[in-house]
Amino acid sequence: MEPKLVKLNVNGRAHHTALTPNTTLLYALRDLGYTDVKSGCEKGDCGACGVMVDGTIINSCLLLAWLAEGREIITVAGLGTAENPHPLQKAFVDFGAAQCGYCIPGMILSAKALLDEHPQPTDEQIREALSGNLCRCTGYVRIFEAIQNVARGLTSPQPSRSQGEGASVPHHDQGAAATVPHPDQGEGATVPHHNQGEAASVPHHDQGAGVKIPLLDKEGLGEVSQ
Repeated sequence: MEPKLVKLNVNGRAHHTALTPNTTLLYALRDLGYTDVKSGCEKGDCGACGVMVDGTIINSCLLLAWLAEGREIITVAGLGTAENPHPLQKAFVDFGAAQCGYCIPGMILSAKALLDEHPQPTDEQIREALSGNLCRCTGYVRIFEAIQNVARGLTSPQPSRSQGEGASVPHHDQGAAATVPHPDQGEGATVPHHNQGEAASVPHHDQGAGVKIPLLDKEGLGEVSQ
């Protein structure tokens, strides 16, 4: 088959490329450098190759490239950048919705198409919109959370309401010493924190006197006296 010159408008850029009539949009886009469009099953089952064509999500492995000529094609790279991500892109990161990441380009575009049509989707609408996108890592829960929170205008997890201004928790670098009861006597051993510069006085099990143990992070090991 003879190649034909085709004009593809991708993420706002026009590309003139020679394609054979049987070239799918998936391979045409990847050959143009749009490797954010993933090749998965190549039979329309997994959704990894999803792109938006005139605002509609489609599997690019099922569409011949020449049929997309003159139409607006958006890949996930066209939604935002690392410096200025789309709210869905940011939410997928902040809510832990991406793991291996292979399905995520198609997943995000399906979510965008959903929110464009239904700005406040129900759980059932989210399930239906993502029914053509397979994910083997996340179990979908965090993907749903990311989409739900973008619909609410939130792109990052919010602090728990029970936290308030924060609990007063002693820091592990504090210098306060702990009193640890010794099994053979009534009195306790005073054990300073491991970051203090002084030695701990720990009662020896054979005598009442303590063994001076220098601290591990003290400069120089020093002497150990019994």
